Amino acid sequence: MKTPKQALLLDMDGVTIDTEPLYTKAEINLFKEYGVEIPEEDWFLFKGASEKKFYELSMQRYEIKENLEVFMKKGRNYVKDEFSKGIPFMDGFKSMHKRISPYFFMGLVTASPRHSLNKIILNLNLKKYFKNIISGEDANKNKPYPDPYIFMMKALNVTPNNTIIIEDSLTGLRSAISSGAHVIAKTGSTPIEKLSHIHHIIDHLDEITVNFLEEILQKTK
Repeated sequence: MKTPKQALLLDMDGVTIDTEPLYTKAEINLFKEYGVEIPEEDWFLFKGASEKKFYELSMQRYEIKENLEVFMKKGRNYVKDEFSKGIPFMDGFKSMHKRISPYFFMGLVTASPRHSLNKIILNLNLKKYFKNIISGEDANKNKPYPDPYIFMMKALNVTPNNTIIIEDSLTGLRSAISSGAHVIAKTGSTPIEKLSHIHHIIDHLDEITVNFLEEILQKTK
């Protein structure tokens, strides 16, 4: 039986679904058009950014001379091509959901634009796993502001003290931390040395158990 007033909120890209490699391939192809090769150490800078923010930052950083709307349209086409090849769930997500969902309300919170999110919801039947799904565009401000997570907590009628968030990017982690909830960082998208300020770090979703989550909540009670 599901325990009320207790929630686990997940980011989408890099936590729920394994889209990061797909975005990376699309972005490499986009930048190649402009003769730009992104240094390996720069990739984490863009992880978790909203769509518009990503294009603005990358154009500025690499001095790409292009109309923003044209650049975004090209990028979306490259992403669409990669996504058409199939979008996998993160390894361990389905088994984690089965373990946790009887005891925690579960919500999905992404910085991705609503038009992209709606397609992914349909393609992967995400409503089978999450009753509540929001895009950062649904809130007043997108990540790295806390608004999307606060919006979701209000929708689920839970408090930050009884909410745990799993994020993988610096942008998402800033959003999660500033929401006041408990935060778990998943490795993979952000250099491990950048996660030293996070109290709970996991390498795989198999590490997420009911006991683990309950222990996190109990520490503040």
